[in-house]
Amino acid sequence: MSKRILITAGGTGGHVYPAQGLAQQLAKQPSSPQVLFVAGCLATNKYFDRSSFAFREVTTSPLVSRNPLKTLKGFVNLARGVWQSIQVMKEFKPDVVVGFGSYYTVPTLLAAKYLRIPIILHEANSIPGKANKWLSMLAWRIGVHFPATKALLKGDVVEVGMPLREGYQKGRIEKASALDYFQLDQECPTLLIFGGSQGAQAINRLMKGCSEKLKASRVQFIHFTGDARVVDEFKSCYEECGIKACVKPFENHMHLAWHAADLFIGRSGASTIAEAMEFEVPGILIPYPHATDQHQDKNANFFVATVGGGVKYAEAEATDQVIADVLLELVQVDRLNEMKKALAAYKQRPNRITLCELVLMERS
Repeated sequence: MSKRILITAGGTGGHVYPAQGLAQQLAKQPSSPQVLFVAGCLATNKYFDRSSFAFREVTTSPLVSRNPLKTLKGFVNLARGVWQSIQVMKEFKPDVVVGFGSYYTVPTLLAAKYLRIPIILHEANSIPGKANKWLSMLAWRIGVHFPATKALLKGDVVEVGMPLREGYQKGRIEKASALDYFQLDQECPTLLIFGGSQGAQAINRLMKGCSEKLKASRVQFIHFTGDARVVDEFKSCYEECGIKACVKPFENHMHLAWHAADLFIGRSGASTIAEAMEFEVPGILIPYPHATDQHQDKNANFFVATVGGGVKYAEAEATDQVIADVLLELVQVDRLNEMKKALAAYKQRPNRITLCELVLMERS
């Protein structure tokens, strides 16, 4: 009989994308496990693919607020969400519940503990979020992406990397085909620019200033602005500077952008780091300064200092001139190859267990 896996994830793409990556990997297993997503606000979450996965919603809201009434409401909603999750689990009968962090997952994980269903947590960031840190003592196993995270969580912690979505594997598509998709030149170095789930505005402002200083370069851009209102503005800006560019608000086929890119500039969320490492694309990282516990700064330190995959600048340091200068340095073939080799070497470490394997593992 196939296993039944209940996955709980919500909030930003950093939580939801890895959860969907796990579900896609589980779907490929010979044992054909059944998967159900349960969390708050899945019906309206822009990162969740409702057409591909079965899901049920439960009530959730932040627990802590400066407003006592909102705090009270948070605990009432928590109790309601736990009760709803219990009803779903009694119907679905999961063998294991997998949580990906954020308050959206708390009611479902508490319900799993109440029903004595094994819990596996996945922590994507170098610094654990509050939900995972608090719930780690309830988990059977905890999978982490960054090695240093092991020391910051209680329980049985193992390094499992990041479950990437279908198609997010290096070599699945020829670089030439990816460049054709974006209508770009195969002979020019390609810079991928995006701000991720958060913080695209600062990256956009920076690139507008940089473009004037990159007129004489051969660098071409793939730029995802995160805002449809500024697309035409950037197209005109790059055209005036003689820079060949594909500018879009978003890209549903982000794996094509990674296949096309020689270098990227962006934030240092866990998913961005994992995808850059998989595709062996060096980066200029500008950590989102308002991330909880400065976890993006720690993520970037890992990518730069441990892996050797790029450079890091605080947002306050990342002036137009600084970024233009470092960009022109890093797109040199020797420098690019040096960083790409470092990324490839890190990927060749001894095999580790994957989150998919951990989820399907029998309890001893």
